[in-house]
Amino acid sequence: MSFATFGLAGTIAGALALVALLYLLQRLRARRRVVHLPAAALWAQAMREAPARALGGRFRHWLAFALIVAIALALWLAAAHPQAAPAETGASRRFYLDNSALLAPAGELARAKRALLADVRATPAQRRAVFLGDAAGTRLLAPGESDSLLARRLDLVTAEARPSGFGAWLRRTGESGPGDTIRYYGGWPVLRDATPAAPRGTAVQPGYLARAVPDNRGIVALGATPARSGMAGRADILVAVAAARGESPSPSALRWTLDGKPFAPTSVENAGGGQYLVRNVAATGQVLQVTLAGNDGFPQDDAAALRLPDRTPLRVALLGGTPDVVRAAIAADGGLTIVPAASAQVAIGDAGATGSLALPALVFTDPARQGRAFAFAEPDNAAKGALADRLDELGLAQVDASAIADALGKPIGVDITQGARRRVGVWRALFAPDSPFALDAAMPIFLAQSLRWLGNADGWRPYAKAGAPIPDQSRLYGLPDRAGADLLGVATRIDAAPVALTDRAVTLAAADTSARPAVAPEGGALPADLPFVLLVLAAGLLLAAEWWLLQRGLIA
Repeated sequence: MSFATFGLAGTIAGALALVALLYLLQRLRARRRVVHLPAAALWAQAMREAPARALGGRFRHWLAFALIVAIALALWLAAAHPQAAPAETGASRRFYLDNSALLAPAGELARAKRALLADVRATPAQRRAVFLGDAAGTRLLAPGESDSLLARRLDLVTAEARPSGFGAWLRRTGESGPGDTIRYYGGWPVLRDATPAAPRGTAVQPGYLARAVPDNRGIVALGATPARSGMAGRADILVAVAAARGESPSPSALRWTLDGKPFAPTSVENAGGGQYLVRNVAATGQVLQVTLAGNDGFPQDDAAALRLPDRTPLRVALLGGTPDVVRAAIAADGGLTIVPAASAQVAIGDAGATGSLALPALVFTDPARQGRAFAFAEPDNAAKGALADRLDELGLAQVDASAIADALGKPIGVDITQGARRRVGVWRALFAPDSPFALDAAMPIFLAQSLRWLGNADGWRPYAKAGAPIPDQSRLYGLPDRAGADLLGVATRIDAAPVALTDRAVTLAAADTSARPAVAPEGGALPADLPFVLLVLAAGLLLAAEWWLLQRGLIA
């Protein structure tokens, strides 16, 4: 027997203190005595001779005292939360609560938490540890900690619409001792597929398995790509659906919104295999959401959202000092539009023309003012290193630096500094009609990528899937900030961009009705909280007995 709240020593000390206190109160309880006085003047003397409370004298009302002591001790022991002592073994027990998508349906996570708490309470405190199935495998309960802490921590745990990381966690756990056990609380397909990755000598057991949704269907892919038509600022959208039983949902079952407003595609092409294409959707940074009509009991895959990039043409101003070859390259780029300086996002020209504008600028200069052929200024000092690692994406990796150096008679270099705003400085001589750089195929790429970096243009993120890094296609479509990924590769939100489950394996796993192992509670059939329940029940029965005896005048 163990006591979760006060420990054995604290429980015994508290019980002894309660008995002593009740004994003292019993001795000091008011005693009724009938005294017939011939005169009121004798009241003071009678009160002195017959006090209502006294420590001395014969102890009375043993039955009442015994009842109140029994009731108080039962309540005290219940407050100490006694638990049936589990059998001590040398093996450790690790518990893994997989709060991924398969526990997201209504009621599943709550049932898994109850099963986890019951199993943890039936395990020796020094031999147990509880882990959460998040990206870092957070430890919810360390060996030796009270399970009452676990109950409070579990209140903060919610299910997340993402694939499980149980298999990866198993591979990271390392070697275990003989007889060690890992109990899993989540989806049966995850447990089945991940068990072979368990450390040698470790048994993997189910603690709770989520119920299957046999008729589940869901959205398993949502992505965007530049429009095949070649139209600037347009995207083609791919959505894929799957069903565990029967045919995949038809296009009529899909509901579309852009920034929360209903959107009706002009046509939806059937690409086969449950895949549908919507072409030439305006890409202006809005959030596209696709929802599957109907309710199948697993809503986590019934909707998916993706923030489309803002591919509105970048507004540039061509100012004085802009070489003709640069003007021609910009006019040929459909992702750029030439506007007056007042409405431009990026200015292009020499230092005199761009200096008075508070805009990011591509500036043409000479070696006397700028020591390196290419100079980049970045206001964020922390971003300078990231920019240095990605200069090849600006097209500079394809430049024949030796040929340019021979033509100019000067070495070619790149410099990165910190400035008030983004700025790209380039020697004007590089854009002379007979310059090797002006004739190089890398020159238009350098201009397009540099201008998009100056304008902080959106890069294409073709999909944002929970459980996978967000892809970066900035080599083709600008130089945006890179997307991040955590330890499990769970996609992070960028610029409030949503991520979607869109995982075929999870959609089909939710509907898996294959034979699954029986789940046996840890520590046997009797609950670990049985002593607590019995003590509360005993205290209630004793209170009822005391009230019955008091009503019949059998106790004082």
